[in-house]
Amino acid sequence: MADIEKMFYQVRVPTEDAKYLRFLWWPGGDMGKAPEEFQMLVHLFGGVPSPSCASYALRRTADDNVEHFDEDTIQKVRRNFYVDDCLKSMEDDQCASRLIDQLCQLLAKGGFRLTKWISNSCDVIQSVPVSERAGSVGELDLPIERALGIQWDVQSDTF
Repeated sequence: MADIEKMFYQVRVPTEDAKYLRFLWWPGGDMGKAPEEFQMLVHLFGGVPSPSCASYALRRTADDNVEHFDEDTIQKVRRNFYVDDCLKSMEDDQCASRLIDQLCQLLAKGGFRLTKWISNSCDVIQSVPVSERAGSVGELDLPIERALGIQWDVQSDTF
């Protein structure tokens, strides 16, 4: 399981639509001063269209790179993400480690960074740099983790 870091902020809003994402900002939080007007240039968390736009950008990244990656990796992007969360069960540790590498390379081409990796296999976790592992994974101590709102006991691999 992994998470795309700040997924919505990686997807730009078309220039002609940014005017609809305007907001006021009071410098220093001083409401006595005149507010400054800004507009978002990327999708924001909580914006109604943000999840679908970000999911489209993710799938478009896969579609734009079909010549550079195997079909299995492309299909994982199309079928195993729920907005910014990747969840996939693999046949063995070697396949899982290879997929992690391939997904990271593919999604980087679209400006996405996969992080917070966790697995029920210590060997798979060891193939991931410590900086990219889920914060709950200590010295390969497998915790209870949340996966789409469901508790996952990583050690026993049960929900």
